Amino acid sequence: MTAQVHEKIRYRGKRMRLASTPHFPSDHPRIKILTDEEFRVGYFDKTIGSTACWRGYIGSWSIRRGKLYLTKVEGRFCIEGKESIYADWFTGELHIPRGGILDYVHAGFDSVYEKEIILKVEQGVVINTETVIPTRKIGYNDLIDHDNDL
Repeated sequence: MTAQVHEKIRYRGKRMRLASTPHFPSDHPRIKILTDEEFRVGYFDKTIGSTACWRGYIGSWSIRRGKLYLTKVEGRFCIEGKESIYADWFTGELHIPRGGILDYVHAGFDSVYEKEIILKVEQGVVINTETVIPTRKIGYNDLIDHDNDL
């Protein structure tokens, strides 16, 4: 898989990249799936239309008063209306890379950065924040499943 374009997040008043893709309910009453024609005519971005964005969209998110909000979606989906949507459906981790890249991995969000902020979210509420500093670079060998070697 190709390395994937990051989502966007505003955290502690700063715009940052988000190396994870929190899902959103495509059947939400304010989230619209664009038709092929709407996508072609109204919005086409080389990145979103490439293998660097298999999901077909880039979401923009924000953390406000300890809660996660979906603020914008570009690509195959859009938000109707101007208000952000409180992401009470989301439970999981958000990974925010910080600093320089230590090891580029041409797959998903597997590249390693100087540090990473991990936000644990439960039903849209941030319940824990941790900053992780990698102890070493990973290499291609680390990505291979050696249990299946003959």
